[in-house]
Amino acid sequence: TTNKQEAPSRDSNNSNNQSKGSTELSPIESNRIKSNRIKSNQIMVSSSEIASKLSSDRYNPLIIPDLESFLKDQATGQDYSFEANLTLVKFYQFFPAKANTEYQLLAATLALIYGNESDVGAILCLIPESVKSSSDSAALIAAVENRDACLFANLFDALEQMENTDLQSIASLVNSLKAKNSIRASVLETLSLAYKNASTPAVLKHLNLKTEADLKALNSNVIQTVDATTVTFTDNAGNTKRNRNSADGAGAGAAHSRLDYAAIGSLFGRNMVVAE
Repeated sequence: TTNKQEAPSRDSNNSNNQSKGSTELSPIESNRIKSNRIKSNQIMVSSSEIASKLSSDRYNPLIIPDLESFLKDQATGQDYSFEANLTLVKFYQFFPAKANTEYQLLAATLALIYGNESDVGAILCLIPESVKSSSDSAALIAAVENRDACLFANLFDALEQMENTDLQSIASLVNSLKAKNSIRASVLETLSLAYKNASTPAVLKHLNLKTEADLKALNSNVIQTVDATTVTFTDNAGNTKRNRNSADGAGAGAAHSRLDYAAIGSLFGRNMVVAE
């Protein structure tokens, strides 16, 4: 006997054709779905993995995606890494076609919020002027300049402007309580280096806080006591050398070596940093 292979039915062919037709996507839709699939399957890169890659493949551009992923993780809670972010921005400098403007500005914003005084300057030096002069970076540059000039109330005004940026990773970062309190901790440390005592209302203004309870809730180790009228800072080499008080009408006194020259110049240039 001869085995005959049955031909597919017309209904089956129509079903297959409809199925094929339903999966045909435009190139834009295909790329969007692929991008969303990558994002949904993306695994957080740990600090130890990044440290290993920086040790073994620091100059290999193939690690750029991992550095970008780690950068975004820092904006949502991962530990800050100046070394990783600086390496990423350097890669962008050598491979402009791979550069991502949002990530460049995010790296600088993270440095402003979580880094020391020199971090943000080192990052900004590697970012092209075309990016730094754009509208997206205007508030960031203003925030950096106000911090360096010890104009802390203006610093928080600039940060509020950054919350309205179209760059979502940056807007979410600066709007987080963790980021705001990190900036406040930095401001308090700077004030503590210049003053032993300061006006509570003035300190609240410079921290963008409203009440004495808000200030106490920061649990800052540079604050010794707080009441309705006065903030007394913990003793340090800067504020005890000449026992500086914000109410005595004198200059800022000795500045700690961790302050950059712009901050030192600003402190000496005004009689009262925290006086109303």
